[in-house]
Amino acid sequence: MSDPRFDRFIDYILLTPDELLLARKAAQNVAGVLRAALQPGVDERADNMVIGSVGKRTAIRPLSAVDLVYLLRDQRLVADGLGRIERIIRQGMPGIVPIPVSYGLAVPLEDFTVMVQIGKERPGGFAFWSDCGFVDSHPAAEITALRLSDSMTGGRTTRLLILLKAWRQAEGVPLPSFAIEILAREFMADHGGEEWQDILTDFFAWIRQADFTAIPRPGSGAPLELSDSSWRKYAETAYWRCVLAKRLANEGDALAELLEWQRLLGPAFGHGEE
Repeated sequence: MSDPRFDRFIDYILLTPDELLLARKAAQNVAGVLRAALQPGVDERADNMVIGSVGKRTAIRPLSAVDLVYLLRDQRLVADGLGRIERIIRQGMPGIVPIPVSYGLAVPLEDFTVMVQIGKERPGGFAFWSDCGFVDSHPAAEITALRLSDSMTGGRTTRLLILLKAWRQAEGVPLPSFAIEILAREFMADHGGEEWQDILTDFFAWIRQADFTAIPRPGSGAPLELSDSSWRKYAETAYWRCVLAKRLANEGDALAELLEWQRLLGPAFGHGEE
């Protein structure tokens, strides 16, 4: 018999359409400040993209960051780095202090941070500025790959991704959210399972044994490098936690089983359950 707690948990932590819209608008307000100072004649629909989990509608609560790409037509505006961009945000958003990061600026707002990347258009996508030069990105290909996987799994790829994001958040797993998305797609392409308990157990059994140092990115010939291998110990722990939770369920110890799933996925799992 299917355990409805997992699907209720997914629905509970997944941001609603209204919450996603508010996050988009906050990021677009930052884009508006940049547009007014840098390229006021450009259509507001043509110079920015909200990407990442908000753009793909896979963001979970609490939302920590929104990824914004601001597209510049004249790249000479960042010839000396992002100093000018930082000054524009300081002047246009009083009280906000942008924080430089390796690939852009973190703009801390009241509820979350807008991660601003400065980009330029490329065929099939864009390239964003970083300390090491421009880096290609293909958000349309990423969304297409995720939606295609969902169409073949009845939407379970995205729902598995939501559970894995909860694990990443609960345990502080040093894996990029994008890497987890790719791994969820790769897993669902070759694995099945009807119950979320079994799907999670099989997923962690798979990644704890696989030799992942780089994984392919949709639309790109350059793989995503996984330089920090410390995530493996988290996957190992997660696997055994799943095994223990299933054993406790079979033994009829409902409270102990719930505590194991909460350790894996966070205290919101089972929230409000009788």
